Amino acid sequence: MTASILITLFGIPLLMALLTYTLYCYEETNSTGRPLPFYLNLSLRTVLHSILSEILILLLYPLGLRRSLWVRPSQGKALVVLVHGLFHNQGAWILCRRWLHRRGFATSCFSYASWKSDWEQTTSELEKYLRVVMAEDPSRDVHLVGHSMGGLLLRAVLAGMEVPRQVRTLTTWGTPFGGSKLTPFALNSLGRYLRHNGELVRKLGGLPFPPHVKSLAIRSPADNMVLPNTALRCNVPGWMEHESSPVSHVAMLHSREVFTVTLDWIDRHTGDVETP
Repeated sequence: MTASILITLFGIPLLMALLTYTLYCYEETNSTGRPLPFYLNLSLRTVLHSILSEILILLLYPLGLRRSLWVRPSQGKALVVLVHGLFHNQGAWILCRRWLHRRGFATSCFSYASWKSDWEQTTSELEKYLRVVMAEDPSRDVHLVGHSMGGLLLRAVLAGMEVPRQVRTLTTWGTPFGGSKLTPFALNSLGRYLRHNGELVRKLGGLPFPPHVKSLAIRSPADNMVLPNTALRCNVPGWMEHESSPVSHVAMLHSREVFTVTLDWIDRHTGDVETP
């Protein structure tokens, strides 16, 4: 029993890192024309953090199943709504959530079932969730943060609803605006909608977006899940883009740099927030 747990806890992250970074080096070398050693260097600099972040995600996954800990907005001035990526749950946000609380923000987390849902069902549930949490305090500023597919879900929902002025910002972390060539590994899940240059991502790219929502797309030059990395570029008029220091796709969730850039963006577009 103990051996099985250890194999799952360490073996799966190690295997995923080896597989995805091998594909990352192959894809980026061929698509950019840069020499292989350049991408091997980026991989070696980030692979350990990638493995550790994957282990942390696995350890925290059971905690994310307790919806009562995450769904209801916590106490704070401005509200930050967090939407996780494919195959994760609310537990993925534990560090970010803690850092936000320390700075006086309220948080709430939307979760969805990666295996059991389709795109229309998930976006519909997210829209309903946003309407509920915003209606609880219409005077409170709301900021949205999405990791990976979570960013695409927020992008789609905001394009299809009448967005109140209280929604001030949207920040995406490692979001595959152009899809990803790793989609075939997603099997029968929401991931099948993320085919590189597929129908869905092309449709999303052409949707209108509320101009009052200040939006920032953060990407990493060593993202091992969104391939090619050019698919991380949002190319949406009015959006800002920021390239972080090299960090893996999942490790963005635990990066202080990514959090700091996000916090600066939120602070720039909200009122004063009390610091505890």
